[in-house]
Amino acid sequence: MYKKYEELPLTLTPADIMEILKISKNTAYTLCNSKDFPTIKVGKLIRIRKDKFFEWLENTEHNKVY
Repeated sequence: MYKKYEELPLTLTPADIMEILKISKNTAYTLCNSKDFPTIKVGKLIRIRKDKFFEWLENTEHNKVY
């Protein structure tokens, strides 16, 4: 769906995380609910700021995520 960083929306959804990381829906939600993952909760909705996601990704490059 998205080809470039600039095409991504300002806030990402768990579905966007699934696509970017090529992971399953369950894994995406587990990741989004982990303590060190940069989520924003709006009611029941989960959103992730694009810049914070890529910062997190860069900082966890060689670590086990959960």
